[in-house]
This record gives sequence, C-alpha cells and structure tokens, in this order.
Amino acid sequence: GVPMKYWITALLFNLAFSLPAAALEVGERVPAKMQAELFNQPDVVYVVDFFAQWCVSCRIELPEINTLFNALKNNKQVQFVGVDVDEDIQVAKDFQASLGLEFPIVNDPSGRVIGAFAPMGMPALYYVVNGEVKGRRLGALPHINDVIRADVQQLGVAL
Repeated sequence: GVPMKYWITALLFNLAFSLPAAALEVGERVPAKMQAELFNQPDVVYVVDFFAQWCVSCRIELPEINTLFNALKNNKQVQFVGVDVDEDIQVAKDFQASLGLEFPIVNDPSGRVIGAFAPMGMPALYYVVNGEVKGRRLGALPHINDVIRADVQQLGVAL
C-alpha cells in the first residue's frame, strides 16, 4: 500500500485548497490575470471599492465616492473601480442606477474578484498600484472622500 505519510500530505494539501482564501494584505500582489484585466495601467493608483446592495453603509459611501470620481476624473494617475458583489445582476444594476454611480463598475456575481481580495466584511476599499496592494480600508468610514483623497496623496499622487 501507500505509506501513511503520503496520505497525510495529500489530505493536508486538499485541506489547504478547500479553505477560504486569506485576505490580501498590504504588500501582496493581485493575481496576474486579474491585474491584466482590471488594473493594467502602470503607476496608476487604482481605488478599488467592494460593495453590495444589501450593505447599508455602502449606500452612504458610494455617492461620496462618485462625487470624488467626478472631481478627479481628469487625473490620469487615479482610477476608480467599483466591484458590485451582488449575486443578481439586475439587483446590482438597479442599485447602481438608483445611486447614479458613474465610475467604472465590475459586476462580480460569481465572486471571482472579491474572492481574490477576500476582505473581511463590507464596505472594503483597496489601493492597487502596479498589481500590488498599497493600502486598504475596511468597514464604514465617515467622510470617505476625504480619506481617499489623503490616502491617494500619501501614495504620491498630486491632487
């Protein structure tokens, strides 16, 4: 038969892959395929905001983020990417329309994008530069637009 240590190794290997992904930490990289797809401009600070229709504090933050997007949309060094994780695309689109969101949004019903970042709860905000997580803000924050402005400047963007 197969020695016991091989069975244990195989078991541990399978266990490791069935556990949920660990949250992306500052300094870690976004999966290469996702970077190529969503965050592919060099030296641009991507402000990545995860949200859902059922998230109450998202309803407060999203209009502020939208206002900031409009204020900064001519700044080539900053890009906003919303990620709506609602499982129902129509619910997601109706929610975005009800808030009048104008920044680019990725609908993520299968959880592919949020699965890569694996934030603990929502809202969740990440800063990605050259494929690397440079910062994150988890949970509801008052005056989110001021927070984002300060964070982006901290990452070297003149506003």
